[in-house]
Formats: sequence, structure tokens, C-alpha cells
Amino acid sequence: MKRGNTYSVRYNYKDHAGKPCKGWETFKTKAEAQERKITVEKELLDGTFLVPDTMTVEEMLYKWIPIQSSKHKWSPKTYTQSVAMVQNLIVPYIGKRKVQDLRTYDIEQFYATLSQTPCGQYVHGEKQELTENQKKRLLSSTSIHEVHTLLKTAFSYAVDWDLIHKSLTPREAPKINTEERTIWDERTMLAALQTIENPALHLAVHMSMILSLREGEILGLQPGDLDFDAADGRGTISVNKALQRADKVALSKIDPTQIYHTFPDRREGSKSSLILKRTKTKKSNRILYMTKPLKEELLAWLEKMKQDEQSAPEKYSNCGQLFRLPDGLPIAPDVLTKWYRMWRAEHPEFEKIVFHGLRHSSATYQLLQSGGDFKSVQGNTGHATATVLMDTYAHTQDKPRLELTEKIEADFYTQDVAGAKPQEPPENKTPVATKITGKMILEAIRQMDAEERRELTRVLFA
Repeated sequence: MKRGNTYSVRYNYKDHAGKPCKGWETFKTKAEAQERKITVEKELLDGTFLVPDTMTVEEMLYKWIPIQSSKHKWSPKTYTQSVAMVQNLIVPYIGKRKVQDLRTYDIEQFYATLSQTPCGQYVHGEKQELTENQKKRLLSSTSIHEVHTLLKTAFSYAVDWDLIHKSLTPREAPKINTEERTIWDERTMLAALQTIENPALHLAVHMSMILSLREGEILGLQPGDLDFDAADGRGTISVNKALQRADKVALSKIDPTQIYHTFPDRREGSKSSLILKRTKTKKSNRILYMTKPLKEELLAWLEKMKQDEQSAPEKYSNCGQLFRLPDGLPIAPDVLTKWYRMWRAEHPEFEKIVFHGLRHSSATYQLLQSGGDFKSVQGNTGHATATVLMDTYAHTQDKPRLELTEKIEADFYTQDVAGAKPQEPPENKTPVATKITGKMILEAIRQMDAEERRELTRVLFA
């Protein structure tokens, strides 16, 4: 139809609810309109017609989040982080755009914008006034990669909902610029442990160093998880729960079967609750073996808790957790973190690492001690796959590399080169086997990129 100086295509279709509708599309030339007319007729005939929809990216994401959360049984932390990502990193930039108007190029441009965006530019969806120093601290490549992962899944749902024909996310994900984490070697770990006087902090740090436990897993332990007679008297610890502080809004949105127990609020009007929840993954449920010193410390800790209860039974509230305050209430993650930071401030002689860095240090130490036995260490750390362990925790410390250099020095420069002849071409015979140590394997893996590590894991553990 000619309308003034333009041409329009009018067509009839049914919306997602089956209601008859009329569509209008306007073009500058008759040729463009004619081409669109033919396309619409073909799509209506073969069932590939994309029903016009005004749903925005913001509307689509807030429609997707509860479905994804319920389907994959998100934890409160995952729900809270996903909502925050949508509020602060997606909606302010492309939230008002119609999903059907977006193109892959727009998403590429969006990623480029994020790479120049300061951290904390938006909080709860509200733009913040940042100082000049704050503006210099830009979003990490990891954050942008997480945005890509979220959008990739959300847009796949949009395809299933017939909003778009194909996903809008670029084929290649934004690259992550990984930086090697700061960790402690075994001597530093032991030296640090010996300076901790707070008994609860000492036990928590000891368990993280020896067993590679996460903070939430440590605080989620209960006395019943300890079996001092198992493994011929060595003793075992069953890890199957985690303690976490969660936003109450998130708790109201997630699958309640993920939560074992919600502890009473200590402050009236609190927006978060302390909860006992399922572990991060099924692989996180595991049995760990005690060392003799750790076993002795655990027995002493249980005796201390018994004395605390007997000294003031009327004021004691047994929360049922292994890690308790003197009044019997649970030790929350923020309390343990506070104690750890206070200790760290008192001991600047140790290189600064966060509490979770103890887990990294432990995993690395175990890899070195086991000669690179990834499967055994994976059983202790509770990672879902050996690939995650290799990509994240396979730190190679300077000690084995220094030992390798010393061996090369001792061998290379002491060779007898008198009468040495040019090397003859090698004969076609079976090569002599070369002895490769676990430490040499770790050094080789350290030089690999993430893709090479994944391929190695596929070959070894398929």
C-alpha cells in the first residue's frame, strides 16, 4: 500500500496467545516493501514467521530469572548475584531495547562499553557518583564474561519462546584475562597457623589448609559429621552442608528444598538470614581424612564447647553447629572473615591473601605432594571436574622450578665433551623411555592455556 511518500506492508497474524492481529511495516521504496511482502507470505506459509513482540530485554530477563532459578535450583547466592548482574550491568545499557530490534553487533558494542565501565557504576540499578580514583577501576574481564554467559542462556530461552529466530550473543565469548592468584607454600602456611591464638579461627584455618575446605563448608559442619573411629582410627569428616548468609528476597524466590535450616535473626528488621544449605555441587559432598594434629584439635574444640555449655547453661543456645560462639550461637561467615582480617593486620610479615586463598594454597600443596594426581586432589577439594581443578588451582610454585634448574645446572655443565663428534642422524628404532616426574607434569600444565588443559582432561579422564 502506498501511504504518502512511503510504502507499507499489511498482514494478518496471530499473537502468542492466539489472538488475531494486524501488522504494519513501512518502507521508503516500493521495492523494499514488495520484498518484505514476499518474505512475510513465505514465513506465514512455512511456519517460520516471527510474531511481532514489543518485549524489552529488561522484561525478558526478569521473566527468565524465576524460570531458570526454579529449573536449576539456584542457591540464594546465585539468585542474588544474577539479579544484581541484570540490575547493574545489563538493564542500564540495553534494558529498554526491544529484544527483536537487537542484533549481535549491538551485543558486541555492549561488551565494549562494559570494558570501559567503572566498577560500582550502578548499585541496585541506581547510578552512583564515583570519585576520580573509583572511575579508574574498570569492570574485570571475568565480570563481562559472566554477563555473556547469562545473556547466552537467556537468549536461548528467547529462541524457545519464539521471540527471536537465533541467539543474539556473539559466537566467541569475551576473553578472561586471568591473573595467577597469590598463595602460600607449605612453610608459610604452617608458620602462619602457629601465630593464630583465637581457637575458633585456628581450627578453621587449620581445616582449610589441610582439607582444602571452603569457608561455608567449614562453618556448615556439625559434630555428627565427625567420626573419630573411622578409617582404622584415623578419623573422617563428612562434608554435605554449607553455612551462608542470604538475602531474604532471594530466599523467598528459590526452591525451599535447597535450605536445611534458617537460623533466627539476631537483629530485628534484618534483610538477610543465616542459613544451612546444600553444598555447591554433588561432588562437594565428600569424605575427608583427618591428620593426627587436626584430630587432636577437633577433640579439644568439642571439649571446649562442652565446658562453655556447662559454665552458663541458662544463657547457652545450642545451635547444633560445630563452630559456635561461647553462647552456643553459630559463627557466621562475616564473623570468621573479620577475625581473619584482624589476625592478618597483626601479622604483616605474611603475604596478604584472603581466607579463600588458603584453599588455593592447600590444593596446590596437595598437587605437589601427590606428584600431580589430579583425581585424588579433586576428591579432596570437591570440584565438579578435574578440568576446573586444573584451570583454577594448578599453581606451580617456584620451589619445584628451582629444583629443576639446579638439576639442569648440575648435569649440563659437568658433561665430558672431550672428543665429542657431530651427532649422527637417528636410526629408526624404538626410543628409550624417559622418566617424567609429577612436578615436571605440573610445570608443563602451567604453560598450557585453558583450552589445552580442557583437552588434556578430556583425554585423561574420558
